[in-house]
Amino acid sequence: MKRNLAFILLVFMQFSLVPVSEAQQAPFSRGVNLTSWFQARSIREVRFSKYTQKDFIRIKQLGADVIRLPINLHYMTDGAPEYRIDPLFFERLDQVVSWADELGLYLILDNHTFHPTRSTDPGIGDILEKVWVQMAGHYSQASRFLVYEILNEPHGIADDVWNNIQENIISVIRRYDTRHPIMVGPSGYNSYNNLAAMPRYEDNNLIYTFHFYDPFLFTHQGATWTDPSMGELTGVPFPYDAQHMPDLPSSLHSTWVGDNYRSYPANGNVQQVKSLIDIAEKFRDERKVPLFCGEFGVLMTYSRDSDRAFWYEEVRKYLEEKQIAWTTWDYHGGFGLFRKGTSGRFDRHLNTRLITALGFNIPDGYVQ
Repeated sequence: MKRNLAFILLVFMQFSLVPVSEAQQAPFSRGVNLTSWFQARSIREVRFSKYTQKDFIRIKQLGADVIRLPINLHYMTDGAPEYRIDPLFFERLDQVVSWADELGLYLILDNHTFHPTRSTDPGIGDILEKVWVQMAGHYSQASRFLVYEILNEPHGIADDVWNNIQENIISVIRRYDTRHPIMVGPSGYNSYNNLAAMPRYEDNNLIYTFHFYDPFLFTHQGATWTDPSMGELTGVPFPYDAQHMPDLPSSLHSTWVGDNYRSYPANGNVQQVKSLIDIAEKFRDERKVPLFCGEFGVLMTYSRDSDRAFWYEEVRKYLEEKQIAWTTWDYHGGFGLFRKGTSGRFDRHLNTRLITALGFNIPDGYVQ
């Protein structure tokens, strides 16, 4: 009996001495966003054959243990007023879930129904409730590697309004599914600056997320979906280098982009990037919650490849130093892992400089 008691005490001490930092970790560490697949206007517009389990195998070979899957979830339904999810959507997504499950890859079902420049509707809670009731009911007993993400980048909506909506959706999901983690994030496009405005949600199976694209002048040069468009902005270096700094297009002078341009000598450096990530780390340490950087990246359109790789390496290393899990934006696409101007074939078009910068594995026998 004494031996049994001693053993129990030893086990208790081992668990009680787990460092706080370890107790705060997400169950995964690094991965990619698999974009432009389920981001369609209906399930019947999704080109399902774009990816197969072989692609998931390749992503795992890179060293990833998680895939974030952006889904235009509200468009996978019959629309207002009921927002009934199309059975074909579940049929297709079930297949993807099984691929990830067989490979032991975490799969984040990211509700990516948002517009980059239109504010989140304060009435969105009604839609979220209807779609997440169905998602949680369908996947409650599915793969243990699933994670639900309530909504990508809410913005233009007050923190308290969004926080209350999110709290309600957590409780809605938990009526049907208490097993799977739920990804929650702040308003302000999931900004690290808005993390502290989030309440202390009572659910203990949450992962808190933020996105990172600083300095925005560098990471989004050439982006046409911003307001105003940054499509004319090219060749911004990182870190800041006065000799290679391009002129600011006249159309951007009196805009927030112009303000970013003028402050770039102070903000376009590694130390500033780290200080911004520190804001997210401070939130994590104060709340003692798992933290995840769901997106970070640099648009390849006009950025120099060497500068781009340097930024990715510095951000990735610092996230890992701070024990923050991450998924890079994205796999294929303008922020992707493949060389610009190629068709993105895994066996010949990988941007090996970027793969190395992200700490991923270059496939055995790969010849660029």
